[in-house]
Amino acid sequence: MKFLIRSSSVLLVTLSLYACASIPASTATLSQEVIAEANSMHQLNIALVNKLFDERKDKVNDFINNQYIPRFVKNFQSKIPAGIDVNAELPNILKSIMPVINRKRDSLQGLLDVQRNEMITTLNNSYANYQQASSTLQNLISSAVKLKQSEANTLAEIQNLTHTNLNVGKIQSHLDSLLIKTGNGFNKLLNVESTIRGNN
Repeated sequence: MKFLIRSSSVLLVTLSLYACASIPASTATLSQEVIAEANSMHQLNIALVNKLFDERKDKVNDFINNQYIPRFVKNFQSKIPAGIDVNAELPNILKSIMPVINRKRDSLQGLLDVQRNEMITTLNNSYANYQQASSTLQNLISSAVKLKQSEANTLAEIQNLTHTNLNVGKIQSHLDSLLIKTGNGFNKLLNVESTIRGNN
């Protein structure tokens, strides 16, 4: 009886360990590398957003300098009364129109800064969510790898204690087959029971 209990215990421990997830130890290292790569990608995304908005700011400056200022000056000149020497009054003219032009430039660039900050905030929030999820996944993978190593150590100890080489795969296959047969038999019993109840 003692042998039967001992054998059953060994069998149950062996099967439960065999049923655990089989994850190679390299998976933990690989997932760490993926996380590091994701960090690099996040930094590249931020750099790309900054470059994009810097280029847009340059385009705003080009627009202000090459289109807005000439039109504004032309419009301003059309409002200067006849008989005023424009060249002599140029410093005063520039003094009065440059604040307007600079406000326009600042307004456009301010909009770009707001958009840039919103986009970077969105990227940072998404990356923070990714980091949290990947950290959880990394912990799960590390736990599974430790469990797999513990399983291997336990199986080795069981084999040392019992001085046997158990074929866990064969035992599991046999138990699966037995469970399927039992399930089929139970279904037949239920059918018989429902038939008997139907006849009564």
